[in-house]
Amino acid sequence: MITNYVTFGQRIGYLRRQRGLSQEELAERVNLSREFISMVENNKMGLGVDSLVNIANSLGVSADDILVDCLEYSVSTADSELHRLLLDCNETEEYILTQTAKVLKEVLSAQGI
Repeated sequence: MITNYVTFGQRIGYLRRQRGLSQEELAERVNLSREFISMVENNKMGLGVDSLVNIANSLGVSADDILVDCLEYSVSTADSELHRLLLDCNETEEYILTQTAKVLKEVLSAQGI
C-alpha cells in the first residue's frame, strides 16, 4: 500500500488543532521547525519514524490514528466516514456535528437500536 501523505498531513493538522496547538507549539514539543510541520501538514514533505512517534506522543494519540490510511490492518476508528467528515470541518462545524452525533446516539440507544 502506498502512503497517502495528503490525509496523513491533514490528520496531523486536525489532531494538532483539536488540541489547541499552533504549528509552532507542536514543532517545539518535537524539536522540529514550524516550517517542517507546515510542509508535512500540506503534503510537501514526508516524515521519519522518529518524528512520527514524537508527534503522536505529543498529540496524545497512537501512531495508528495518524497512519490509518496507510495500514492494511488497524484498530483505529480514524478511517470512519464520520472521522473523515470531521477532518474537513472548522471548529464550530466540528462542535455542532459532534454534539448532534452524541444526541443521535442517545436517541438510538433509547430506541434499542
